Amino acid sequence: MRTFLHHWFGIPTKPGKGPFLKAPIEIAVDQSPKLSFCITHKDRFEYLQETLFQNLKDNEEDQLDIEFILMDFHESDEVMHWIKETFPKEIGQGYLKYFRAKMQGWSAPLAKNTAHYVASGTILTNLDCDNFTGREGGRFVLEQYYKEESNLMLWQFSRVRRDGSYGRMSFYQQAFEDLGGYDEGLMEMGFQDNDLMLRALKMGVKRIERNDKLYNKAIKHEKYKPAHMSFRSMERWNKARSKTNIKQQKLNANNGSFGLREEILFLNKEGVMEPFEKS
Repeated sequence: MRTFLHHWFGIPTKPGKGPFLKAPIEIAVDQSPKLSFCITHKDRFEYLQETLFQNLKDNEEDQLDIEFILMDFHESDEVMHWIKETFPKEIGQGYLKYFRAKMQGWSAPLAKNTAHYVASGTILTNLDCDNFTGREGGRFVLEQYYKEESNLMLWQFSRVRRDGSYGRMSFYQQAFEDLGGYDEGLMEMGFQDNDLMLRALKMGVKRIERNDKLYNKAIKHEKYKPAHMSFRSMERWNKARSKTNIKQQKLNANNGSFGLREEILFLNKEGVMEPFEKS
């Protein structure tokens, strides 16, 4: 199915069409790749408290194959203290990994990129902090990758406008790196998911859509409001930048170096915050 996003370029998105790239790894039936759910957070603590607990519970049977990455940009220490007090077992198991960094203002592309950068999974899923995976939602994602030999992008948008599930996308970690992640040259919010998807399709990544209601629910709430312009104006600017870049074949964003790389703190398995160094 084609959507309004893809009329710009006439990009084929149906299974079996287009010059799709080969998957970067071969997945054996008896050897599961690691899946990272990449969560970013700032000023949404009430939603995080609801979703994180449920998501960890819903995927605990598959925790050997799944990790939850929480990249926290909250200015106070309350989230860190809550994680330490509430999830010491999950931290000790490596099932939940908590990171913290500072950010001036807000940039959705930079925040998401940082969460993806610190993740260790072969497959990376963007999971907004107001989203639920659904019971065994991680297994559901992995099963889609078992079925495909192509370099796959899984999109789990519910098709319900502005319900909060639009940005639920999964990529092979190598494909995400090849794309340079989300474009940090975009303004703080708006069209960053579309841009990443369009660049991926143009690069030859195959998109499949799965909008099963069991796996893409989100908490309904008032949407983000920029401080200095309307969201619609910001989205239009970002859309124009994206269109120009893709027309010029600039498919790799950020010169390939995405996310914060310095001054990231990591909560180790002993419950102590320490500087993060990517291995």
